[in-house]
Amino acid sequence: MIAIDLVASIALRHVVQAGSSAVYTYRIPHRLHDLIAAGALVWVPLRTQTVQGIVLRIEEHLPDNVPVRLRDVIGVADPEARIPAAGLALAPWIATTYQVPLYQALNLLLPPGVQQEATHLWQATPAGMRATLGALPERERAVLYYLRSQGEQSTRDLHHVLHSSEKSLRDACELLQERGLITQGTALSAPRIRPRIERWARLLITPDELDRTLEDLSRAPKQQAVVRWLAEQAPESAAAVGAVYAATDTVLATLQALERKGVLTIEEREVRRDPLFDTNIPPDNPPALTPAQRRVWEPIQAALEGREEVPPVFLLHGVTGSGKTEIYLRAAARAMRLGRQVLVLVPEIALTAQLVRRFAARFPGKIAVLHSRLADGERYDEWRRLRRGDALLAIGSRSAVFAPLPHLGLIIVDEEHEPTYKHDSVPRYHARAVALRLAELTGSVVILGSATPGIESYHAARSGRYRLLEILERVSVARGADGLTYTQPLPLPPVRLVDMRHELQQGNTALFSRQLQAALHQTLAAGQQVILFLNRRGVASFVMCRDCGAVPKCPRCSSTFTVHNEAQEHGEHAAVMICHGCNYRELVPAFCPQCLSPRVKTFGVGTQRVEAEVQHLFPGARTLRWDSDSATGKDAHSRMLDLFLNHEADVLIGTQMIAKGLDLPRIALVGVVAADTALYLPDFRSGERTFQLMTQVAGRAGRRSDGAQVIIQTYAPEHYALRAAQEHDYRSFYLEEIAFRRSMHYPPFARMVRFVYASSSTAACERETTALALRLRETVERLNLSPWGIIGPAPAYIQRMRGRWRWHVLLRVPDPLPVLEALGRLPGWLVDVDPVHLL
Repeated sequence: MIAIDLVASIALRHVVQAGSSAVYTYRIPHRLHDLIAAGALVWVPLRTQTVQGIVLRIEEHLPDNVPVRLRDVIGVADPEARIPAAGLALAPWIATTYQVPLYQALNLLLPPGVQQEATHLWQATPAGMRATLGALPERERAVLYYLRSQGEQSTRDLHHVLHSSEKSLRDACELLQERGLITQGTALSAPRIRPRIERWARLLITPDELDRTLEDLSRAPKQQAVVRWLAEQAPESAAAVGAVYAATDTVLATLQALERKGVLTIEEREVRRDPLFDTNIPPDNPPALTPAQRRVWEPIQAALEGREEVPPVFLLHGVTGSGKTEIYLRAAARAMRLGRQVLVLVPEIALTAQLVRRFAARFPGKIAVLHSRLADGERYDEWRRLRRGDALLAIGSRSAVFAPLPHLGLIIVDEEHEPTYKHDSVPRYHARAVALRLAELTGSVVILGSATPGIESYHAARSGRYRLLEILERVSVARGADGLTYTQPLPLPPVRLVDMRHELQQGNTALFSRQLQAALHQTLAAGQQVILFLNRRGVASFVMCRDCGAVPKCPRCSSTFTVHNEAQEHGEHAAVMICHGCNYRELVPAFCPQCLSPRVKTFGVGTQRVEAEVQHLFPGARTLRWDSDSATGKDAHSRMLDLFLNHEADVLIGTQMIAKGLDLPRIALVGVVAADTALYLPDFRSGERTFQLMTQVAGRAGRRSDGAQVIIQTYAPEHYALRAAQEHDYRSFYLEEIAFRRSMHYPPFARMVRFVYASSSTAACERETTALALRLRETVERLNLSPWGIIGPAPAYIQRMRGRWRWHVLLRVPDPLPVLEALGRLPGWLVDVDPVHLL
């Protein structure tokens, strides 16, 4: 073995094609020894290109299988964009589990905006500037002439101007380079995100010198005003130059004059882009724990203090309003006192705002917020704070699981059952599964919290893989006259199921049942607040011709349109048909496109229709609609939450984003307009989803006092999911659901992989999925796996999306990884490991 200084194994960004490991070995030159470590983002040469890569490991000698001659690492791309050791260990697991190239997994762990491109630039040499153009062939003459007249140019620019083929241009440039007439250099694109740098003015004089300085400036009132104002800016008599301009009505020349006199200095400072900069969050004192809370807190405390050999995974099953968040806060406080960092995951950006406030109030200055609605600059700065250890707690939605936490000791997954933890594009990771793997790599304690745990999680707890902790009583938190915070028990709200079949039989065709209308009237008259829940956006579910029965569908998808009321350019509103699959939209037609009948009507209901109905029945009620159509913009969820908490709205109407996790103290009535929207979808999780949504939305009622009520409108009141939700009875639901799963070999009794093939030709879809199903059956038999392992092929429930037909095959086996490894990469296929839905 031949020893050299240092060599690095590097995963390359531009080599991510299927079947390629994209890991190459490079030499680290002496000048970079102190700058490069495992996890660093670097520039390296690859053939004729310069590309980015991530250092996986560094060795002091050559691996046995690497040739002696190595190319050198060029440099570090971003000194702070370094992935921690746990992230480097996590990435190969993600790549293997979710069937993606390694760099694609590593990319999840980088801060936003650090990826750059390198461009090759051609320039005429001094010899080229003197060369006789007429002595050159035509294409070489054209290239050299253009470089001489226009200066440095990229290959792309030359190709665009000279209209040469790529090969012809490359040959011409190489020939000119061989003759010494042109030379090649490399230009790196500027990083998309950089630290924000601002100019600050800082006084150099001491407080004792202030009066004399002001007297000396008596003939320069603008300069005098600047000095006087800066002296008031405690603690360092400094401020951003822009703030100085605004406060003293001055300009840069004034500051420069003071700088020349030695009164102040103008310096550059990095300014953090703080997601919470304009949020006033008063400090919070922890309340006393109830006996039930103490029972679950004690084993968590013991685990954090290292009294167990293997840090456990706790499943914290607590009914809505039982104080799970207080357990999270206590656990985070203990972990940070022990010198460990904390990761808190929430399933929806809508939930982030309220939970951030709870954690920021308890741990001011110690938290970093990460979610996709933040500006890239904010996420970049928060990432760096966590990597440096300036922030001890990361809180955010799904992607926050990749936060750089080198001293991680506690992971909290709130509402662990939520399907939104599953990423809906490649790589299709599940944040809960990633968090559990990360905990294994870092020795962290995990708390999975939910009022309605996922069936797989609860089964894992009952079988001993997780530790089950339960809080089955609700508590109310209040501040006493002595300033201390107290807790007291509180009953769960009663739930009524209203059979809408009976309402129809008795002549009520309205959107609201008579019971719900009466409860609305009573609650609003008492000045209390209401939630109306419907997990469907828009005004109506579809459009149909009453004469011929034609239903317009999206021309690119097999979906019917959802009808929305949208503002038009002239300010008026119009009924618009929108495809929620591809966002194609048309105005609702005045005449049927098939038979030209004018009897075109809308059917079904959405949140916009519910809002209009409330405004019609209760014109004095202030409504607030909270769904993905209305909650747009970075701070939309926080603004809506504030509006409702401040009682600037009486009725909150929304989809699933208002059904979970929100702590709304004045809710006296929750009404579910239609409980059956997902109950009979062709998905084995439909019953579980319905139970979870009904239980969670019911849990928004009566969180500070009793007397609240819940009314659920349904056409299937006999369904076990709704009966269990009515009784707030998770265990009875679990027993029915787990029996169904066991009989059908569904998770948790098997793991599933969904293979989806999309094509403009339905025949191609059928052909490819049939061939894959045959390969899967042969592989399953060869590996001696279960005979019930393959389902399909069949058209997907949504058969056509964005102009492409979709067919799928399901693999159902105890462990899919051996099958996936035997298959290898499947170009053109969507491979979804552990899917959360089958639609």
